[in-house]
Amino acid sequence: MTFSVDLSNVPTSTLRQVRGAIERDEVRSPVHREGLLGLGVRHHITALERSLAGHSKPAAVAILSAVLSERERRPPSPELVWTGPEGPRATARDTAIVLRSLFESAGECVILAGYSFSHAHDVLKPLHEAMRTRNVEALCFINIDQVERSVSDPVAYARTQLQTFLQNNWPFGEPQPRLFYDTRATRPGPPYCSLHAKCVTVDGQRAFISSANFTQRGQERNIEAGVLIEDAAFATHLANQWMSLVHAGTLAELEC
Repeated sequence: MTFSVDLSNVPTSTLRQVRGAIERDEVRSPVHREGLLGLGVRHHITALERSLAGHSKPAAVAILSAVLSERERRPPSPELVWTGPEGPRATARDTAIVLRSLFESAGECVILAGYSFSHAHDVLKPLHEAMRTRNVEALCFINIDQVERSVSDPVAYARTQLQTFLQNNWPFGEPQPRLFYDTRATRPGPPYCSLHAKCVTVDGQRAFISSANFTQRGQERNIEAGVLIEDAAFATHLANQWMSLVHAGTLAELEC
């Protein structure tokens, strides 16, 4: 039996999110629009409501599980993620919701790289919760300003820059993420450099690449585009790309 007629365009991550919420009784059965909105689901809400309305909790979970099982047998499709204005027929997921879902689902390791930050407490709070409650390891690759002239202690300069990041964006205290920086930025240019690639990997299973910085504008007001890729081979490759730069000495970890 196929249930994917109405759910074929609903992202896999959304189906998992809704199934988990129903299993935990965060969304009550029979499923209604209000419950889905309370979960933060905005797009595809009509398809979800039509497919799940009137069903008991076990039946709703079974429907979603059947669709997810069916999808696991075919290659995953990239998912469009968006910040900003949308047309009436837009179906992309919101950047802030995707990031929250990624951090909340993390079980082992999150790599967060290249973004600019400004008072990013709300965006980073679910990551801190995952670290605090499930011992998730977080590795943050932070862009620091390249020095204009030589400094006597490059490591001290990097430490000051990264401590400023923590002071402005990580008010939660321990545990704290492991922080990495581009060692080339501690030397004056030319050549000039910037740690500009913006991406997240979670557990070597999911990868998110987006133009949206961790700022209010980037998360709410700008027009930003991103892609969520649920492919373990790609996510692992991306994570290894970052770690290879650490092993090569191009990126260095801030030592406590």
